[in-house]
Amino acid sequence: MKKYFFALGNNFNLSLAELNALFPKNKWQRCGAIVLSDFSDDLDIKELMLLLGGTIKIGEIVADFSLANRHKLSDSVKEAIVSSARQDDVSGKFNFGFSFYNKNKLSGDFFKLGLAVKKDLKKLDISSRMVMSREPILSSVVVEQNKLLRNGIELCFMVDKTKVFLGKTLAVQDFKSLSKRDFGRPNRDDHSGMIPPKLAQIMINLARRDDKKYKKKVLIDPFCGSGTILMEAYLMGFEKIIGSDLSDKAVLNSQKNIEWIENLFNKNKSNINIFQADVLNLSKNLEENSLDYIVCEPYLGPQRGFKNFDEVVEELNVLYSGSLKVLFKLLKPGGRIVMVWPQFRAENKIWKINPNVDDFVFRPTLDIDEKEFTALSLDMSDLNGTIVYGREEQKVWREVIVLEK
Repeated sequence: MKKYFFALGNNFNLSLAELNALFPKNKWQRCGAIVLSDFSDDLDIKELMLLLGGTIKIGEIVADFSLANRHKLSDSVKEAIVSSARQDDVSGKFNFGFSFYNKNKLSGDFFKLGLAVKKDLKKLDISSRMVMSREPILSSVVVEQNKLLRNGIELCFMVDKTKVFLGKTLAVQDFKSLSKRDFGRPNRDDHSGMIPPKLAQIMINLARRDDKKYKKKVLIDPFCGSGTILMEAYLMGFEKIIGSDLSDKAVLNSQKNIEWIENLFNKNKSNINIFQADVLNLSKNLEENSLDYIVCEPYLGPQRGFKNFDEVVEELNVLYSGSLKVLFKLLKPGGRIVMVWPQFRAENKIWKINPNVDDFVFRPTLDIDEKEFTALSLDMSDLNGTIVYGREEQKVWREVIVLEK
């Protein structure tokens, strides 16, 4: 049995929902922006890190102490760093750094501890450098640029109500690749959707859950825009992917972006079919009960200029209701739709759409019981409901919806 930790992204609940979808039997323990859980089998950390959109770091807990015995932490820190320095095939200096996820709950002079570690390593003829940051938490960028996973170690300190946990980081989010997929693709059009790759990954994982055979299943984005969801599904190994859009330009953009990412990653080509179609007429292109997963961000309404939000909501209710009626027929029984519904925020008001979901059943985006919700100190407004994704300055927020047939 191993205990792993996951440092979650800005939207804690949505990031946890993704993890919980992939590991629904696990129980989660919270330490600030970190969750911990026990796993009976070793995880393929590098592979898992590539699949997760909402997790910043993954690591293994190497020691834990009661708060009363936290003075013993120093010995474990030294042991972990020295042991790693001896085992690693180090070229040049061995780098080490600390991240404190609950700095206010942990006393001690860790700079002094770091200097003591350097002395211990010097006695072993190992040259070392302590990586410092102005922030208590080393970012993925700092970890990567200082080669802490390849030529060193990052130790993370986490505190809950009764214990101190010491964790060794095993993987960090590939920020370079995510940025390139978002901003470096050849065709990027904010008029046909700008869903971030991280959110696309999260939504795909919410749809496929812990299905070990998901790569053989059929996934469609019927509002494919510039192809972000299709690209992420391709990178996650889906072998049959369908994309459609009312816009010819969007279809062309998606096709070019898929071709670009196939060449960039040099992966085996999936069966990717992208075509122009109005979602209301999709039954002309696809058979009933033929789709396993539907993941999409439909038209969210006008992004610029003056908006009469009451009129926008009325128009979108018509579009979404009609689309869901068609998609219900195409989805297999037990299949899921994970989609974005817009929320409009201005002048301290919130406008929400409320389309007819036909015979779909709403599923909670974060599917855990009330007792665990309380134990994790989560916002109870998200219990048995949806999760909203956005920044304070935005007028259009994203509400992540999960529907099941």
